[in-house]
Amino acid sequence: MPKYRIAYAKIDLARFLSHLEVLRTLNRALRRSGLPLTYTEGFNPHPKVSFGPSLGVGVAGLNEYFDLELEQAVPLKQSLDRLAREFPQGLVAKAMVALPPFASGLSKVIDCAWYRVALPPQAAPDGWLRLLKDLTGSAESWLKKRQKDGKVFDVKRGILQGRIVRRPQGGMLDLLVRIGDGEVPLRVILEALWEKSGEAEPPLPAMVTRIGLYRLRGGQLVTPLGETRGLWEE
Repeated sequence: MPKYRIAYAKIDLARFLSHLEVLRTLNRALRRSGLPLTYTEGFNPHPKVSFGPSLGVGVAGLNEYFDLELEQAVPLKQSLDRLAREFPQGLVAKAMVALPPFASGLSKVIDCAWYRVALPPQAAPDGWLRLLKDLTGSAESWLKKRQKDGKVFDVKRGILQGRIVRRPQGGMLDLLVRIGDGEVPLRVILEALWEKSGEAEPPLPAMVTRIGLYRLRGGQLVTPLGETRGLWEE
């Protein structure tokens, strides 16, 4: 059966949907699209779809992905247009590619994510630059205990790169973090960074955007669609 990979965005009010709500919404859209879906077996069959890493409630995602299996090959542009018409406001169909036979699933082609976080209005960019320099230049671990279960994470292990972006409307913190092996929950990372910075409270989820999901190879980022990007290249 032919397989396809679809890129989509989760923005505006849709950012407040949970991962389960997104799955249900997209499955309904797929059924309405009229595409020749293949279904799982059992009492409650549903389209054969596999999704990328989940997003926290309130966090926007500009480049999210899911894989879809169909009964027959379909034209890409027309099929993407059909999907786009069925997506609700805030979920945006962006691209669709055919996968070669035996292509790796999303869990195999994603090992990092780029997040952008709005800094507090009173934040001093130079102080955050020093914090990031300490993060990358010191061998000392940054241990953080998660409150809900007491599990301890080494925050440094979860962060691959970081930078500060200066904008007229305020500073932004860009983080390239691990997905999968060595992953540290984003909330734990942000709580640790905000504690180190001396800021009172970590950012609300609505202040966070996932720019993209990638596989890091040789200092470059490869998207699940096979496109190569430089670090921080949007």
